[in-house]
Amino acid sequence: MTDTFEQARSHFVDGVQAFEAGRLADAERAFAASLALVPGRPSTLTNLGAVRLRLGRPGEALADLDAALAVEPDNVDALAQRADALARLGRHTEALAGFERVLALDPDHAATALHRAALLGLLGRHAEALAAFDRLVQQRPRDVPPWIARGQSLHAMGRPADAVASYDRALALDAGAVRAWTLRGDALRDAGRPAEAAASYEQAIAHGGEPQLHRYLLASLDGAAGAAAAPPPRSPDAYVRLLFDGYAQDFDRHLVQVLRYEAHERVARLLTRSGRWFDAVLDLGCGTGLLGPLLKHVAGRIDGVDLSPPMLAKARTLGVYDRLDEAELVEYLQRTERRYDAVVAADVFIYVGDLEPVFAGVARVLAPGGHFTFSLERADDAHDYVLLPSRRYAQSERWVRELAARHGLDVLAVEPGPIRDDQRHTVHGLYVDLQRRD
Repeated sequence: MTDTFEQARSHFVDGVQAFEAGRLADAERAFAASLALVPGRPSTLTNLGAVRLRLGRPGEALADLDAALAVEPDNVDALAQRADALARLGRHTEALAGFERVLALDPDHAATALHRAALLGLLGRHAEALAAFDRLVQQRPRDVPPWIARGQSLHAMGRPADAVASYDRALALDAGAVRAWTLRGDALRDAGRPAEAAASYEQAIAHGGEPQLHRYLLASLDGAAGAAAAPPPRSPDAYVRLLFDGYAQDFDRHLVQVLRYEAHERVARLLTRSGRWFDAVLDLGCGTGLLGPLLKHVAGRIDGVDLSPPMLAKARTLGVYDRLDEAELVEYLQRTERRYDAVVAADVFIYVGDLEPVFAGVARVLAPGGHFTFSLERADDAHDYVLLPSRRYAQSERWVRELAARHGLDVLAVEPGPIRDDQRHTVHGLYVDLQRRD
């Protein structure tokens, strides 16, 4: 063997050891160094793809895995990782086909069987998903993940009590399974057992669960019980990403056709009512880009910001946005050097309770005479903002007017109107158009 190959092999071994130790950045560097010496080696490309997938960069991982499969088309590990990358990118139909190909080559590939069943649930095929999970728990009754995923399918099918039983089976096997405690709390909440749900969230925290997320979930229960505790200022980033990262592919259809969502259309109409041209528009929480195409005819440039990479990937395909940033919106407003003639937000502040930092950030980036146009769910004027049992925030008109005055914004319009349906009931809100004073 040549010295070059031996050096590449040494880097590869270092990468494997770093990966197994959870040192992902070190693993990535080691695999990249190995490839620099011996390019195109499928095992190295597969491992590099796996690392980048764990680092939350599925697009880069997909390129590595495609390169590996170009050399070894039936490499089961590369195929499995590739399907996972596609799922994380919101390309669910392709991901499902990828998982099924892996299982055709290796029917006992347990991780892929689990991923396939979970993806069926994500696609709304809950009966098929449940049947797949039932097979998995029969084959591997002591594996915790299938019991947890089975509970999710049962919950999605409107059977929260049965879901709790499945989570209890998982917790009997591993009392430290934080995700089981969290999902059990969600199921108990929907089963109308808030005190037990609270206890489950507390157990999640006790076993190492992310405190901010679970205190937010607890606060939403307090809202349902009428407690006077102040709600957290916004939804945790982890919660928002969890809601949307796997939802990008079907988001538009579900939101518009099933939930009869219309906030994007109403915000667009309110902003464009003046008939003016906007050199630059910022779409806060742009998601898949429903609002952007409605503004293209009045905007020279449209930028978007969102927390969810799959949502941004879907928005990018529209060809409407000049720039898309993955960021929390207040953080973006505080750091960007760009200035805008309009800032819009459609159905975004349901995840941001305290709008004070938002208004401060918008005032920072908004040009004189610029518009700040948005929707919100409406709270009683006795409160600035509340966290509803739905886990969405609502703000009062009184408070919005106070914030506008404090930050140099004139109120042009505050109009009531429907936002979307929820549990077959129309959710009503307010549509607000503000203008920065010259």
